[in-house]
Amino acid sequence: MSEMCSALPVALVQLCATEDAALNRSQAEAWLERAVLEAPGGVRPRLLMLPEVWNAPYAVDRFAAFAEPIPQPGADLTHGPSPSLAMVASLARRHGVAVIAGSIPEQGEAGRIYNTATVVDPRGVLLAKHRKLHLFDVDVPGGICFRESDSLTAGEDLTVLSGSSDPLRTGLQEPPNLGLLICYDIRFPELALLMQQRHGCTLFACPAAFNTTTGPRHWHLVMRARAIDTQCFVLACSSARPQGGGYPSYGHSLVVDPWGTVIAEAGEGEQVLHAQLDLSQVALARQAIPTGNQRRQDVYRLSGAPGLSVHEAAFMKGDCAG
Repeated sequence: MSEMCSALPVALVQLCATEDAALNRSQAEAWLERAVLEAPGGVRPRLLMLPEVWNAPYAVDRFAAFAEPIPQPGADLTHGPSPSLAMVASLARRHGVAVIAGSIPEQGEAGRIYNTATVVDPRGVLLAKHRKLHLFDVDVPGGICFRESDSLTAGEDLTVLSGSSDPLRTGLQEPPNLGLLICYDIRFPELALLMQQRHGCTLFACPAAFNTTTGPRHWHLVMRARAIDTQCFVLACSSARPQGGGYPSYGHSLVVDPWGTVIAEAGEGEQVLHAQLDLSQVALARQAIPTGNQRRQDVYRLSGAPGLSVHEAAFMKGDCAG
């Protein structure tokens, strides 16, 4: 990018998955194409995003059947073992755009299945992967009962993609430090605060699938609260509400600024949500309300557990311009 600025055009794709894996890939590709080619005002997004488990039905007993292997960061996904991520990587390369590729069920080691989010650069290279830390095991009386732990294994690592050398090729003078969370992870404020305070996050991406029980109560509140807590932008990309049964996703994908203001919101159905992130607002919010400098670390503090691994994508410190 020859012109430096502080605004980052983004597009969140809110869609439904089916029982047909090939159809899910082709539909996601069509929506991603639409997100790039039908941008309002002709301002193409430089960062796309997909929701949680976009390549499979969101059902405990279906994750294993749709699980795909995901290589380690640094791999070229266009020729990789995951058909879903190969599609995303090819599209990223075709349009020269970075993609937060939502999450998909990952076929891991020793037969384990993970709920894993990934970030793909404009060359189709895997920049980061995050395995969901907090599995969605809930039983809301009169609402929803769901146990991800019946088939999924929880991840063990925090995932922060450093903006150093601009791996997303945003063209910004100060590229964002991107923290990855998946759905239920966002409910744990100490996790987001640790990622912001200790690892410099300015932008959080949260592919999600809140439902029609928890969504009306908490979706807006939680996303806005994490934005205010951390004084970061939050991208919350949801799956769409199905028309013919299945997991009742809430929809309402959101973009929230560091002041806690919702600057863009989707409806319930399939659609693309475009927004412009004025990343200069992060510094302005932190200067105006300097909670980061006012915490009483003599009284309380956040720290990671002993031996905690934080994926900060050190492999990207080389040439990411491609």
